[in-house]
Amino acid sequence: MKKFYKISANAESNPVRLVATVGLAVVVMLFINGFIGSMGGFPAFIAFTLVFFPLRTVVEAGNRITHQLSMSSKKETAYLMGSYCFAYLVLWGILRIAFLVSRVTGWGNLNGNSALDYVKELLSVSMLEKWAYLFAGILMFAFVVSLFPLVVIREYGKWLLYALLDGAGFALICIGINAGDVTCVIDHLLLYGEGNTGQEALFLAGIIVFTVVVAVLVFHFAAWEYGPKPGRMDEEAIRKAEHLPGEKMKPKQKARTAFFAAAGVAAILIVFVIVAFMPADTMGGYSKVAEFLTKDTLLGPMEYGGKIYAPVNRAAELSDTDMPRGYLAGKNEDCSSRFYRKAVANLLYVDREGKEDYIQMKGADEGVYRPIEEIDREQEWKEDTVFLIWDEDWNSESAYSHEPTGYTACSADLIEGLTMQFPTVNYRLADFDDYDAYFTIRSYSDTDEKIEKDTVHGNWVGCILVKDNRFYYGSYENQITGICLKQLLEVLGGNTK
Repeated sequence: MKKFYKISANAESNPVRLVATVGLAVVVMLFINGFIGSMGGFPAFIAFTLVFFPLRTVVEAGNRITHQLSMSSKKETAYLMGSYCFAYLVLWGILRIAFLVSRVTGWGNLNGNSALDYVKELLSVSMLEKWAYLFAGILMFAFVVSLFPLVVIREYGKWLLYALLDGAGFALICIGINAGDVTCVIDHLLLYGEGNTGQEALFLAGIIVFTVVVAVLVFHFAAWEYGPKPGRMDEEAIRKAEHLPGEKMKPKQKARTAFFAAAGVAAILIVFVIVAFMPADTMGGYSKVAEFLTKDTLLGPMEYGGKIYAPVNRAAELSDTDMPRGYLAGKNEDCSSRFYRKAVANLLYVDREGKEDYIQMKGADEGVYRPIEEIDREQEWKEDTVFLIWDEDWNSESAYSHEPTGYTACSADLIEGLTMQFPTVNYRLADFDDYDAYFTIRSYSDTDEKIEKDTVHGNWVGCILVKDNRFYYGSYENQITGICLKQLLEVLGGNTK
């Protein structure tokens, strides 16, 4: 083995070949990021460049090692392919670990998390994520292995044709696995891969067998391409000239042809099994069934089934017993976008037996909601002593602080005055379509409740709509005037323009 690399190392490099290698590595990186997903595109780029360039240099130099060592072309190809696969895995793994270390030690650690935080994060990864990334990692390796013949193919036309066919083949495989509105394998597995352990084991076994089949086919093709070719042209010309029948295929040739045919059929069947038994699209079929009426998606009201609901501070388990009805979207939010389905996916759960009057949202955000008329009827806020008025954008304003901001404390006298002036509120959906400003009023048992419990929900009191510099309590039917308006303006700081 040492002699093999010693003799191979005397080939001269070529700047043009280096540029071509870098270009190919960029294509490989883009393919992995685009079709397979976040498997470390940049580490793949570096590893592929460092592995492909020296091996390609040896092959193009024509320094046949079999002339200097007692070694067949097939064995030489095995050395080249083994070096190619092993070196790529080692370099890619080292670079991935280096990036992880950089995040832990500070370089790239934008969130300022400690090493312990990262360790906890890695250990807390779900089994779904673990098998999804393992599946995608094996698929990535299969793709890199399939590119090995590009190391040994000398004819540039054949080299380009193989690269195009191989890339197109793996692109079709990735698209077949996705079979949805996502563009890469990892996103599809994380979004739709909610199968059981048996299914996950089947998928992993399938992709491993697929990789082995790819490696075997690639090795035999590369060995045939790299090995010396017998002179068949003269013999064929003589047969044609003498009108002699061609020589029958030898048994070894028949066996080789049958092997490649069987391997090709096996690869197709494996891909078919992976695609056919992939977990069903469990989220892609949902559509928007509910929507928040304001930009406040935590404290503001929402609409479902023609009714207005407000958030309540209670726990619910509807997501464990009932099927989701669809997506609960933000105001004017598009639930069909890939970002929403992947990063947000707030599903709404309703008691199918109708015994509970509340509904539950679960996804990137969580919340429990009750019909706003029932909340007003119970008036739980009367047991509280602290009242806060939250503006519509308080959540985004709090993103840059350690504690919630965007609220103003008001007196109990203002709340009592509003409820006396407007004992009943007729909430209407149309009133939330056109307003200039919106405020939510929530109550708390004491000042530190929202800080101690790490929540801002409290109890629903009511809401204020502002239109054309006029203030309304819950509905455009209830314009705030008199002493209540004066107190409200003092709390909000006067003119809201």
